Amino acid sequence: MKESLLFDFGVDKDFGRWSIVNDGVMGGLSQSEAILDADGLLFTGNVSLKNNGGFVSLRSALGDYDLSSYSHCEIRFKSDTDRKFEVLIEKDTPFYLPKFRAKFGVDNKEWHTATIPLQDFEISKMGNTIQVGIDPKSLKGIQRIGFILADKQEGSFNLWIDYLKFY
Repeated sequence: MKESLLFDFGVDKDFGRWSIVNDGVMGGLSQSEAILDADGLLFTGNVSLKNNGGFVSLRSALGDYDLSSYSHCEIRFKSDTDRKFEVLIEKDTPFYLPKFRAKFGVDNKEWHTATIPLQDFEISKMGNTIQVGIDPKSLKGIQRIGFILADKQEGSFNLWIDYLKFY
């Protein structure tokens, strides 16, 4: 059995070369940052709808990830909002090409573990759903993995992430 792929952001961990990509790439005014704190990785910021904005994201360094032999994605997190975040999987990085996404979130400030079957991810293009459900075999040659908040709501947010695992 293949070993799981783990991004561990817990205490005393290093989140590597993950980076922020916000709607400023298209003229928007949303802001976010990623900070290691006592609870793991804090992804925090403010979403603005001004200048056709509306999203913030945190994405891994470019790589060649093969997720095709995994069946589930697991994330341990807590948030100060009931907004829905998404795990984002990019086979191709240009913004106009389809991405794989799955929503997660709860409306409490306690640690929660979400388990998402990879077959339940959707294919989206520029934020619009093209297809619900994917063939996990299509998850070979993934270039980037991340998190995005693109719910068309203005306001601040805090999302703490302990780990993201594919198994």
